[in-house]
Amino acid sequence: MNEIAGRIFGYSIIGFFTGIYLFFKGFSLLWRKRLIQNVPTSKVRSIAMGLVELQGKAIPNILLTAPYTKTLCVFYHIIIERLVRQKNSSRWVKEFEVKTDIPFFIQDDTGCVVLDPRGAETDLPLRYIRREGNKRYKEYNIIEKEPVYVMGTAKRGDSTGDKIHKEVEKRITEMMENPEEKQKLDVNKDMWIDEKEWETARGNIRKQVSEEFGRAGDEFQKKARLVPEYLKDVIIGKGELDKNFILSNKSEKELIENYKYKVFFYIFGGVVLTLACLGIILSNIVFKGR
Repeated sequence: MNEIAGRIFGYSIIGFFTGIYLFFKGFSLLWRKRLIQNVPTSKVRSIAMGLVELQGKAIPNILLTAPYTKTLCVFYHIIIERLVRQKNSSRWVKEFEVKTDIPFFIQDDTGCVVLDPRGAETDLPLRYIRREGNKRYKEYNIIEKEPVYVMGTAKRGDSTGDKIHKEVEKRITEMMENPEEKQKLDVNKDMWIDEKEWETARGNIRKQVSEEFGRAGDEFQKKARLVPEYLKDVIIGKGELDKNFILSNKSEKELIENYKYKVFFYIFGGVVLTLACLGIILSNIVFKGR
């Protein structure tokens, strides 16, 4: 009996702190819900720099193939989980996760703008789930021309020249850190890479990178013909200061409804769990004091 009572007491302590966490998590979700309600939905043509909310269709820059469903899509998110069994319970632990970082376009009836999905908090339906032994495989995705909602920061992206410069410097750094690649720069085999050899290498890398960006730019321009001229260098993504970045295929109304239920569950459930566990803890303390 003492062992059972001790176990209940231990679970009550865990439940008490879990309830407090749920309570404050609920207020965090309430704040997010109000933010979604208060930020007005913009049309692409009237985007201003800073936090914006858009609704439109997902248009691919590059069509991706989702790993499990083999669906052609603009974005996918996969998770691999492992079942961990303990003495009295079992739980799924995330073992591997990938979210694609390929930019795509958001299009409405006024034009389209580039979306960089890196760092987005996604709210997407589960499109695939499979279990094999103690492993579970999940996939979420956004297919071409699917309606999407996004709240993120509109900001100026790097110019093509800046991107080329960064890529050149990155490749040169990688080459310097690789002895075999660095040795290739020694054209006259005098065991020393002089200034002329460095400049030749830098020029060759810049030419290669420029050609790659040129080919990618040609493809991008074909897809970007609906982007208004003044938005050519604008990207919707995660902000430097404002970290709110939501990507979903639900409408704003659906998101708000989902948040409403979550807020109620977390706040009300957190209070009930905390009080119930606190009652058990106090009753055990009083019982032991007698």
